[in-house]
Amino acid sequence: MYSNLEQLNNNDESGSSTFTLLFLLAGLTMMTYAIARIAESNNHLNYENRFARILAGFLLLMTRMMHTKGGDLELTDTQKQLIAVGPHRTGWEAVVVASKIKGTPPRFFATDAYNNIPGVKGFLKMFHAIPVESKATKSEAGRPANAGALEEASKALNENGCVALFPQGNFSRLGQEPPRVYTGAARLALMNKVPIHVIRLDGFWSLQNPVIPLFVRNSAYYRAFMSAFHMNNVRATLCSVIDFHLKPENDGLSEEAKIEEICAQLYAYYRHTQELTPKQIATIKEEISKKTHLLIWNNKVKQDDLGKQLSNLKKEGKELEEQTLTSMKLSSV
Repeated sequence: MYSNLEQLNNNDESGSSTFTLLFLLAGLTMMTYAIARIAESNNHLNYENRFARILAGFLLLMTRMMHTKGGDLELTDTQKQLIAVGPHRTGWEAVVVASKIKGTPPRFFATDAYNNIPGVKGFLKMFHAIPVESKATKSEAGRPANAGALEEASKALNENGCVALFPQGNFSRLGQEPPRVYTGAARLALMNKVPIHVIRLDGFWSLQNPVIPLFVRNSAYYRAFMSAFHMNNVRATLCSVIDFHLKPENDGLSEEAKIEEICAQLYAYYRHTQELTPKQIATIKEEISKKTHLLIWNNKVKQDDLGKQLSNLKKEGKELEEQTLTSMKLSSV
């Protein structure tokens, strides 16, 4: 008799546990669905893939909560628009810029340097990022490095898409010389006859926090990933719209001269790695109007060229001394 009662009690407990588990699963499913709907409604970028819309909405929501506020800049009608962003300081700046855009989602240039990390390559592919080879070099035939990326970006612009890139390519680190501007943005603008919308980002508390050691704040992985978990107050400023190459009076200039002017203007806005106020950014326009930016750019190019020559000479010197040093070691035995 008692064994039958115990069996009934066990069955009741088993049924109760199953019911509780199903109830929890149903609640979790409903909560997940609600979060997904909230995230999707928060997204204002027209991605075809629904999961991409949900993930984009979640990222934009987190970005507004932790990294940037609205009201500083809003970009609409971004069809066939080329956007330059800098100084390049973290790996999540693309999300900040995307949070300022409504309508056509931007296709960002993204390095393949972190593709060995699980999930990164798939994430970038989902959002139609334009891959940039981190170790690409100019071909012997004179074809520019990452010419394939420029061609893909041109195709996107021709299809009325929006393309955004970081002209410096490399991170601008505290206390170090700012990286020079690559010619990719200028070439894209010339190839497609479009202006460049120059956006500058400031307000990176994650890079200014004195509690975090400088070598950590300057490390590539901290800037690319870990800095996203630190509170920030990033503001976006539309510095200018470069249309120098589209003006009729400049039609007679060579392609090299146009590229030089565009790169010089971009470098003028992006060479300052410290945080700038809107008033400080406005003074850069005076520098450009006085043509001082060209002198600064040419000086930067010469410094970089001399730096490469010095590095090559040092390498050559070590190779020349190697035989003598090897002989000295053998003689001391």
